[in-house]
Amino acid sequence: MKGIRSQTSLIILIILFSLFLPAKADNDRLIIDNFSKGADEKGVPLDWELKEKEGTPIFRLEKEEDIYVLHLISEKSSFGLTKKINIDIKEYPYLNFRWKVIELPRNGDFRKKETDDQAAQIYVAFGKFKLTAKIVGYLWENKAPKLITGISPAWSKTRLIVLESGPEKIGKWVCEKRNIYNDYKELFEKEPPKAKLISIYINSQHTKSRAESYFGEIYFSKK
Repeated sequence: MKGIRSQTSLIILIILFSLFLPAKADNDRLIIDNFSKGADEKGVPLDWELKEKEGTPIFRLEKEEDIYVLHLISEKSSFGLTKKINIDIKEYPYLNFRWKVIELPRNGDFRKKETDDQAAQIYVAFGKFKLTAKIVGYLWENKAPKLITGISPAWSKTRLIVLESGPEKIGKWVCEKRNIYNDYKELFEKEPPKAKLISIYINSQHTKSRAESYFGEIYFSKK
């Protein structure tokens, strides 16, 4: 009888302990941000840093169907938001993100410096040193064809891939998934170091026009 009571008590303890265990982490994904943590007094999303290049940055966090998103507007301006990371993309090779473009910069085309404007850009920088870091960037272009690759006219150590182009998907959320590990190897012909920085940018200063876009959740995944 005593043995039965002890066994019952042990089972109860196991059940109670399991109720207070934390939920199992999703080891297949590394969330960079879903923009739900709010912003500082300047409106910059927490853990991000504003980078102003030209003109006045216009941005804010908004809610769409109970999901937080980042809204960016460029009026002849250039700016971005950056966040420090430390990710081994051999382990988490896929970059996943959602974006939506409302307005493309007039005649934007990264293939010429004088028209190098995009409504939505996302970059991942690799390596420790600012001047030697190599960068992979993904663009929503206006004129340059989809999936074309090239070197950024603004920074020679940046390699670009056009994921979306033109007005066909204007106003629609688009989910992207890129094997950034393979992209880095193909673009730089070497193994990548750890990813150290992620950036979101918008610009329309070269074409003296306007651009508008949104970004949703950003994360790295194993598959």
